[in-house]
Amino acid sequence: MKEENEIEVLRHSLFYRICHWTIFSTFFILLITGLFIGRVFNLKAPDKSLFLDIHFYTSIVFGAAWFFMLGYIIAKEWKFFSIIRIPYGIKFFIAELRAWFKLGPHVEDPRGYDPKKKEYVEKIIPTEILVWWTYFALAIIMGITGLSIYFNLDFIYNAFDDVARALMIDDGYTLFRIIHRLGMFVFGVIVLTHFYAVIIFGVIKSMFTGRRLEKIKYHEEAEE
Repeated sequence: MKEENEIEVLRHSLFYRICHWTIFSTFFILLITGLFIGRVFNLKAPDKSLFLDIHFYTSIVFGAAWFFMLGYIIAKEWKFFSIIRIPYGIKFFIAELRAWFKLGPHVEDPRGYDPKKKEYVEKIIPTEILVWWTYFALAIIMGITGLSIYFNLDFIYNAFDDVARALMIDDGYTLFRIIHRLGMFVFGVIVLTHFYAVIIFGVIKSMFTGRRLEKIKYHEEAEE
């Protein structure tokens, strides 16, 4: 129900939502095929070459969706997701943890929309900055390791042979496989955490409809 200090606005464009759900859906295809290809939990693909092809072509779609989303964020929402806001995100995350364990005061939701200027004063929970850049870094790492393994780019993973041996791993190829598998699990944990957070902070509906009731907050208030 709409309250007096709230206004319904377009939170996510159709383009952004398409990119988001493309990333979300392709991630699960990559996860499932990856589990079978790597025989994780003793799973064995009925046709490994088919699963490899599905995994590879899905990764292309996954990477393209990330590329388009990055372009959109740089063009439209960089002031909220800028890399220079990472320290702010870390500070907010620490404050949230302290509040969660009752070691600090309640942390106010900073999100708000200025109806006068017809723009967000703050669009995201600051910890989203950390989540987004972690996603991005993982996507790059998974892309490099995955493509190197798929195309057998030995000149890339062989360059890490010394690093692998220093970590008591046979060679760069094995190191890349370990990194790729570990990245899969980290990605999965972050996705589950992200899913929990969007429910708690009430934004999951807006990722379907694009619209959300936002708290009215003026830029003058934020500057005080």
